[in-house]
Amino acid sequence: MNKRQSRISLDKIILIIGLIIYGAGFSLLYIIFAPLSRSIGLSTNQFGILIAISNVALVFSSFYWGKKSQSIGRKPVFIIGLFSYALAYALFAFGIQLGLWGLFATWQLFSILFVIRLIYGGLIGGIQPAAVAYISDSTEGEHRTQGMALIGMSSGIGTMIGPAVGGGLAFVHPLFPLYFGAALAIIGGLLAMKFLIEPNQRLQTRPVQIHNLKFYDKRIMPYLIGWAVAFLVFTGTQVIAAFFIEDRLGITGYNEIIKATSIALLSMALTTTLMQAVVLQIINIPARILLRLCFLIFGFVLFSIPYIETLNYYYLSFAGIGVAFSMITPGLNSAATLSVEEHEQGEVAGLLSAAPVVGMIFGPVIGALLYNINPNYPFFFGSLAVIVLGIYFQFVKTPDS
Repeated sequence: MNKRQSRISLDKIILIIGLIIYGAGFSLLYIIFAPLSRSIGLSTNQFGILIAISNVALVFSSFYWGKKSQSIGRKPVFIIGLFSYALAYALFAFGIQLGLWGLFATWQLFSILFVIRLIYGGLIGGIQPAAVAYISDSTEGEHRTQGMALIGMSSGIGTMIGPAVGGGLAFVHPLFPLYFGAALAIIGGLLAMKFLIEPNQRLQTRPVQIHNLKFYDKRIMPYLIGWAVAFLVFTGTQVIAAFFIEDRLGITGYNEIIKATSIALLSMALTTTLMQAVVLQIINIPARILLRLCFLIFGFVLFSIPYIETLNYYYLSFAGIGVAFSMITPGLNSAATLSVEEHEQGEVAGLLSAAPVVGMIFGPVIGALLYNINPNYPFFFGSLAVIVLGIYFQFVKTPDS
């Protein structure tokens, strides 16, 4: 029995490592690529499109890989995602380098990066749904929220490590953090190959037949809407974080902007990680309570940001966003996975991974467009959207077990 428990713990550690790498990649890209995009001649709108296009591909690839994990297993899909991540990240770094060398006109460079980002979104879509389905296979209903909190915690740690490592390595070379991230993904994939065990080999609870769970299924649609709106708002504000620091808070110089943006995202990731690794593991808070609180907290924090005049308060606001997101991930994921049958876990995991990406498609573009009109508008828009969502979840009947 002890051996089995240690084996399960090792599996979760491998999942956590892979998800940390995955999460680090997202935060790292915003920090490194945002300032560099201006250096290679891209406009704010082109930057937003490049962030968004990979998310278009990620919507479809997440659902595809989620269903695929139902037939070929969670482990192979997770491994494919990590190795694909490494390849795509290295390609994107090389594409940016072409821009720094000035070898192409702006429209040509934009086209090259567009294709690379499209490939990136199509290849990495299996990481998150495979992890969500793995946790669903490995946890009982009453512990599902805590299991899903581990996924959120891992992403939070990744978001925290990404800016810290990326900001430090960028002093070596602006693109070195991207190549470093690709190398870490290869290591994560090798560890998963060696140590990760397919959960149905232990639990024998997952039928092999594939069912067709739809996104408009009334059992899960509220939680998919929650993910889409949350990430539309989050990416819409995150994508302009570096610009806000430069334009509104008066921070100048590439290194100083990188440093300030890194600290802001670190403060968010730190509070998310502490909440999910400590508070939510000690206190088993039902999903319905988490969902009734998280979006309202998110909205009120966003509303305060336009009135901030110093970096310290900006960092504090991102810490507040971290508190909200520490509740969003376990709340939405546990509620959705508890709402469907065991044989639907792979598909619901794919949909849960695709839904936030729908928001990520439109978020960066909307955020950039609103920012060009008025730097405060992305925050006011986001605040209104998530407060409305928070009111909506006061009336949604959410399963706890």
